Amino acid sequence: MKNVNKFFIALFSIIILSSCSQNNFIEQGTPLSKEKVSSIVEGSTTESQIISLFGEPASKKMINSDEVKWTYKYIRKSSTSHLIIGETRSNTISGTLEVIISKGVVTWYNYDENHEQKRW
Repeated sequence: MKNVNKFFIALFSIIILSSCSQNNFIEQGTPLSKEKVSSIVEGSTTESQIISLFGEPASKKMINSDEVKWTYKYIRKSSTSHLIIGETRSNTISGTLEVIISKGVVTWYNYDENHEQKRW
């Protein structure tokens, strides 16, 4: 009987502790990946191919009469907070893809991706 009581106390404690956590998830922008970005070939990839890979850019900026800079941004953040223990974990992935297009063809691109993990 004592073992059954201990089991139920332990089970109840686990349920209470796990129910006190909160998960958050935020995703904004066009999902970017190194695999997709690596398919871009300067001087060959067309504007329509970029749109089919990534969709419409977050911004378009005229550089000069022949060149346009497209920028794609992406952020995905997940976090878990535990109210009783007081611990919070956060995982953030952010990426920026910049593409310069001249006469309908990619002439230059740059991709930066950052991963950040925090625990406090």
